[in-house]
Amino acid sequence: MDGALDPLKDASLLDVEINFDDGAYKYIPEEQFAKENSDWEQIKKETSERFMEGINAKLRLTKRAAVMTDKQDFTIQVDIVSVDEKGNTISNVRFLDEKGNAFAKIDNMYASGGRFGTFCNLMGDGMEETGEKIGRTVSYYFLKKKIKL
Repeated sequence: MDGALDPLKDASLLDVEINFDDGAYKYIPEEQFAKENSDWEQIKKETSERFMEGINAKLRLTKRAAVMTDKQDFTIQVDIVSVDEKGNTISNVRFLDEKGNAFAKIDNMYASGGRFGTFCNLMGDGMEETGEKIGRTVSYYFLKKKIKL
């Protein structure tokens, strides 16, 4: 991780934005993948929900929560880089202030997908682990610094 998460010290709610648009899915660009898969909107919805479950499971350790309201001062922006056929996911993560400026980032975060099931399920496994890793990173940062919560 580059940067520091100190600005989040007093934030109990963090917005999340997941950008699927610039990623590659099963090695093809999102635009082409969406044309070839009529259930793409449903896949994005379900995998976003799994991401939120994963991140909030870990943020609870520091009395924080992630939401998708676009109304909080701080935002965790997740840009999907690629998802392979097993749901293994690579993402770039940015922590943004209220003006949209990044104060910390994690490039090329890898998360394991699944073994069996539909692409939606496999990608959901990868997205859930991505959420868990981000939540664990935030929680560990504050617990390690012993910042009073």
